[in-house]
Amino acid sequence: MNEAIQFSLEFAVIGIAIVFVVLFIITGAVTLVRTADERWQRKEARDEQAALDREPTIDTTTLVLIAAACATMIQGRFHIRKVRRLMSSTPQGGGWSMQGRAILHGSHVVSKKR
Repeated sequence: MNEAIQFSLEFAVIGIAIVFVVLFIITGAVTLVRTADERWQRKEARDEQAALDREPTIDTTTLVLIAAACATMIQGRFHIRKVRRLMSSTPQGGGWSMQGRAILHGSHVVSKKR
């Protein structure tokens, strides 16, 4: 009987030790994840503050599009008076891309409203 009690006692002690080791590992993993999350949050806050402190800039294309949208809303439709070539005359893009652009632009014909 003593051997059975002793075996049960050893088994219980080993089981409790395993549970505590696993809990210690889980606690360490949670702590690492929390620490990484806090660093990430601080970095995002610094980046956001830096973005707010930086002088806002708008590239010229965006500025032209915003101005065109505002002018259209205020004064109505505009007529195109001049079209200029944006692609360079050098064959960097190749004939295939230029032909594809030409087909794409030709398919976007706007009909006149009368």
